[in-house]
Amino acid sequence: MQAVVLAGGRGTRLRSRTGDLPKSLVDVGGRPLLEHQIVLAKQHGIERILILVNHGAGQIVEFCNQRENWGIDVRCVDDGAPRGTAGAVLSVLDMLDDNFLTIYGDTMLDIDFTRFKCFHEKHKAAAATVFSHPNDHPHDSDLIETSEDGIVTAFHTYPHDPGCYYPNKVSAALYYIRKQALSRWRAAVTPLDFGKDLFPEMLRAGIEIRSYSSPEYIRDAGTPERLDKVCADFESGRIARASLASPQKAVFLDRDGCINVDYGHIDRLERFELIERAAAAITCFNRAEYRTIVVTNQPVVARGDCSLRDLRMIHNKMETELGRCGAFVDAIYFCPHHPDRGFIGEVEALKIRCECRKPSTGLINEAVEAFNIDRSQSWVIGDSSTDVALAKRSGIRSILVETGAGGLDNKYHVMPDYTVSDLFEAAKFILAVHPTLINSASDLIAYVKPGDVCFVGGLSRSGKSFLASAIAEVLRGRGFETQIVALDRWIRSAGDRKPTVMGRYNVDEIRKVLSRLVGVRSRETRDLPYYEKLSRISHPGSERITISPETVLVVEGTVALSLSDVVSRGRAHTFFVDIEEELRRCRVTREYLRRGVDREVAASTYSSRQEDETPIVLASRASAKHCVRLRAIELIEAVG
Repeated sequence: MQAVVLAGGRGTRLRSRTGDLPKSLVDVGGRPLLEHQIVLAKQHGIERILILVNHGAGQIVEFCNQRENWGIDVRCVDDGAPRGTAGAVLSVLDMLDDNFLTIYGDTMLDIDFTRFKCFHEKHKAAAATVFSHPNDHPHDSDLIETSEDGIVTAFHTYPHDPGCYYPNKVSAALYYIRKQALSRWRAAVTPLDFGKDLFPEMLRAGIEIRSYSSPEYIRDAGTPERLDKVCADFESGRIARASLASPQKAVFLDRDGCINVDYGHIDRLERFELIERAAAAITCFNRAEYRTIVVTNQPVVARGDCSLRDLRMIHNKMETELGRCGAFVDAIYFCPHHPDRGFIGEVEALKIRCECRKPSTGLINEAVEAFNIDRSQSWVIGDSSTDVALAKRSGIRSILVETGAGGLDNKYHVMPDYTVSDLFEAAKFILAVHPTLINSASDLIAYVKPGDVCFVGGLSRSGKSFLASAIAEVLRGRGFETQIVALDRWIRSAGDRKPTVMGRYNVDEIRKVLSRLVGVRSRETRDLPYYEKLSRISHPGSERITISPETVLVVEGTVALSLSDVVSRGRAHTFFVDIEEELRRCRVTREYLRRGVDREVAASTYSSRQEDETPIVLASRASAKHCVRLRAIELIEAVG
């Protein structure tokens, strides 16, 4: 394997840092930038490196000699007068292998060159393969556009037309090139650059160029500000952590209703509108080193409401508007299929049952493989029961946002791990609140053993489900099999209720089920009911759980502590969750407002609950071993 390093630039913008040194010798973490590149190349089996030098050529040659060329074939060639990036490579064409890697001398990178090379060699018809990635400033970057199968269709060099929407697919100045494809330009007039001149001309000539997209670290270090950023990333370990050799943490984001306003089927650009603070949330994830991946069902394509090109333009708009806010998504995975027929203009080939339509896990599985994602560190965030079901099937924690459908669609009778108002609150929860919540739960359950039962009670909207989910997370992290049993599943249908909070629940049935769950003698499956908040109807046998005698049950609900006597005292761990009452009132009111009632009815509901629920639930606090003031809820409301 051979690499060409373009190190002939004068580095005028870095003069304040480099002095008389060529910019390729600028220090990054105690070693020159050029050395980082050569050592990386050697690690991936590249044994011949051609360094094209000009300004400060003697210093680069001397440095390579000092390092004894790192034990490989390193040659420095002075390419004379400035020729541009492509012109410099064309000037040494006779010295190049049939396929070679081109690296710009002012980029800091940690790329799997072997993986990149395999991709290039797989697509034998491509004259060149361009490394591309998203960044947080696409508006002033050179961008490429591709077809669905990754063939480059256009190069968009900076500056861009402000009236156009572009994909956030930045050409990262790293290419694999076939020597033969360059022959016709051997005598081209220079200066000639790859991105601005040669590659666009190759496209016009009908020559195939491929895009290789990867989130791995590559960044221009050619200005003082960019160099400072690169040095900080190196010192913090961010560069190493971005390597796909390391397991990655990710947030899988639904699109409609989570990132953008859900106006029904988004079939044209005009209907796409970012939800307020969605871009700020994604920026938070980017800075916290979460791979941010959109997974979305787009049946508008199968229905014939828009074409794949139309969908691509909608996604270009999303990426452009996110980029203007300093945010980016690492990838967009979508399912274009729809199993139901009967739509005017539907696309017959896409009317199928597939493995990529959520809640099937095809999209998640594909992303996990491509990005080496650690499911245990990751999250699924969406606004529908489909997203929650996807998370459960994928073995990933879920956050339901109350924008869009807000989980009230009831397509799947599943319950999320956590619920917050919007994507911004989800970001703050994951990054700031969740660690605090997990620490609190860890301290509380130090003495829980396999087969025990944790009862989590408290007034409505006080944070019981937050604590229950955190307890379950901690226990699973300790290797305990754990199941959450949410008592809201047994809320009676509206017409079957009796007075007081105990009458709203089918308490007799709860006692029977808990007794059976606690008394299992072997691994069993049990069906649990589900209560629909909008229709106010109870559905029996909606979700199945598996338990064993070793399973820790986490029983959560307003009446949980009133039912803890179904378990012997030695196996029961009881927790009462409390928050500041005014905050709880706001949360109760907000919950009823999102169900479609007006503010007066929501306020009246809160008042009536104060009379028939609060005294009974507060009385159960006396039976709790731990009274927990859940600061996590207060934190998330504060950042909201």
